[in-house]
Amino acid sequence: MLKFTAIAFILIVGYSCSEADYKLTYFDIRGRGEFIRFIFAAANHKFEDNRINPADWSNLKASTPFQQLPTLEIHEDSETVILAQSKAIARFLADRFGFNGENEIERALIDMYGCQLGDLFDSTVGKNLTNQQFDTILNQNFKFFEDRLNKNGSGFLVGGKISWADIFLSQMTEFLDKYKNMYLDKYPQVKALDEYVRDLPGVKEWIQNRPTTPF
Repeated sequence: MLKFTAIAFILIVGYSCSEADYKLTYFDIRGRGEFIRFIFAAANHKFEDNRINPADWSNLKASTPFQQLPTLEIHEDSETVILAQSKAIARFLADRFGFNGENEIERALIDMYGCQLGDLFDSTVGKNLTNQQFDTILNQNFKFFEDRLNKNGSGFLVGGKISWADIFLSQMTEFLDKYKNMYLDKYPQVKALDEYVRDLPGVKEWIQNRPTTPF
């Protein structure tokens, strides 16, 4: 089990708390929250990165919609709305930042790929899998995304521009850790997309400056 030693802290990305429109609350790990941070970074949009100590979580649960993290607080027009569920948060931000396709079909496809990536996360990250099981699941999924990228022909999963599913796929490769190049070398389209996302100015800056965490 992952052991947390960090104290609770709040990182304000780019500006003071009083100016924040968005407050993302999650633990001091990448986990289910990092691809949302990547979306903010890709959009070069400011947000409050509120990282909490697990010891304080029991006191905060009741204030969240489903007693789980991450959550996104949206402060707008003197109102505050709290969203839960990482993919619901991603879709909302993607709509606002232009990462959710050009029409209903594209949005449905982006959502499909995002859901598949969520399933990939759930089936691998933190699971007690054998090396063979892990390898099989990853290769099945990367082959699927490689084929889709080849078929689409634009360098992106859907349409002709980056979507939140592309960002999610790139961020998911971090969980391969030291084996990342070994896997991605077999899937050049996925590797090229990952490099594209990480070369975006906001994402590059985020990766350089984000807190170092074990997971």
